[in-house]
Amino acid sequence: MPLNPTLYETLETKCGHVRVTNDGEARVVHYSPDPQRPGHLRTTVRQRGEQYAVNCPCCNDSRQRCYVSYQYGERDPRTGSANHHLWYCHNEKCHQDPVNRARLQAMLTPSLAGQARAQRRKADQAKAGNPAPAPTPQPIAAPEGRTPVDQLLADHPASQYLIGRGFDLAELSAVWGVCWVHSCRNTRPNAEGRIAFPILRPEPPFSTAADAQTVLAGWQARIIPGIQPAIAPDARYLSAAGMQKSSVLYGLPQARQATGPVLIAEGPTDVWRVGPGAVALLGKSMSTTQRALLVQNFPGRPIVVMLDSDARKDALEIQRQLQAARRSQAGDNRVVLAELPVGTDPADHPRDELHAIVADALSSKPHVALAQGGAK
Repeated sequence: MPLNPTLYETLETKCGHVRVTNDGEARVVHYSPDPQRPGHLRTTVRQRGEQYAVNCPCCNDSRQRCYVSYQYGERDPRTGSANHHLWYCHNEKCHQDPVNRARLQAMLTPSLAGQARAQRRKADQAKAGNPAPAPTPQPIAAPEGRTPVDQLLADHPASQYLIGRGFDLAELSAVWGVCWVHSCRNTRPNAEGRIAFPILRPEPPFSTAADAQTVLAGWQARIIPGIQPAIAPDARYLSAAGMQKSSVLYGLPQARQATGPVLIAEGPTDVWRVGPGAVALLGKSMSTTQRALLVQNFPGRPIVVMLDSDARKDALEIQRQLQAARRSQAGDNRVVLAELPVGTDPADHPRDELHAIVADALSSKPHVALAQGGAK
């Protein structure tokens, strides 16, 4: 679920499809005295946090180049600012025009004010000993009109793309549930014209029991070169509305059933290439929840961090955090980095080559493998 559901839904109503970036991340700022305004504070952004990308309502943007912070319109507790400046148009720099700032504020403020009133009502009810019931989370539906990729015709663009990248269609369908979405009216956003795949988690979320039930936590849909979907044609990936990427690890159920090292990668295609035993963060950074999932689910199994070659700094930070979190664990609690050639990611390499890189990182024998069979 978005950090600010009211703002998300308002933007969706006013601007069309909303793409979430930095899903689930908090905005972090540093406060310091303002030398130009004695007695006031100024803020320096350390982490932008979750943002909502839309087609800018003030210009002819059609590529979702307008970014609105989830804290837009929320008053800063220390400076008193209403944060109506927390948006940025990369298309025509519309945020620099006072007229455009007023226009966006007028568009969004009524809904945000309604949200504030609702929050005050809940607080009043809680004080009176009659707290409002917690909302029941809505289940996330998988796209309805889909065909497993191994059942597509040989000349289908999705088949040609995946085979061209060296993937085994039968494995993608059987192990990862990869499908082609040919029609979709039941999900938000609409995944039609993309390949889609489920993201699963144990139920309850932190269960480490071998027989834990697996449920749908969400899905992602990936664009295919040569096909321009009607919804968000410039977005490489779409994520199911309501899914918090920072709370899941793609490939977790499959990795729990495997043995040997656990590999951490960035994206789903990296996991497909490596095979069962790999998980994806769905980004370059590791959230607190993802760290807890890794620590609890893989005791006694070494972890290998293999991000894209341009993300070494992020990989080092992930290694540092996991080493600290696993220090007291018994068994093989190593966390090592695996280096890739410059300009590549795991999905660019054959599976056997990746296993050799992992074996080298662990200073093990060359035949150490993460999984058996599959794409080469």
